[in-house]
Amino acid sequence: MSGTDAVGASRLVVAAAVLDHLERPTALLCAARSYPPEHAGQFELPGGKVEPAERPRQALARELDEEIGLRARLGPELVPPSDLAVPAPPDASLGDDAVAWPAMHGFRMRVWLAEPARPGDRGRAGADHQRLEWVSLDPPDQLRRLPWLPADLPIIDALVTTLGR
Repeated sequence: MSGTDAVGASRLVVAAAVLDHLERPTALLCAARSYPPEHAGQFELPGGKVEPAERPRQALARELDEEIGLRARLGPELVPPSDLAVPAPPDASLGDDAVAWPAMHGFRMRVWLAEPARPGDRGRAGADHQRLEWVSLDPPDQLRRLPWLPADLPIIDALVTTLGR
């Protein structure tokens, strides 16, 4: 969701669209949130906040490891279309100079395609998620049937388009 506040305006979050394979994807890893209560059970792409003095790709690797116990190989970034793109703040630093997707609470979110670094690694649900599901990309509308956080819906649409589904 767009909108900014004094604290969230410059905060960046990162997420991964973790596919079973970057070259020929057939499934996407979807994570159902545990909290807060109003979002429990809703799905999101795994990731989290970029900490001070941390680069976005480093933060994503750390968050995937902490949240879902998954080491991932990152692919290309999924860049938002111009009508949704949120520019980097003027005081951006440490590689946070790219446009991003609008996220909840005025945050900006950058998203990368990824695959498990160890073939067959499925990840595990930690405290942040009730469950993880590998959802087939065929038919493409199967992803849209999940109860996604509203901010993730345009990203899912862009992902399906990018993958040519």
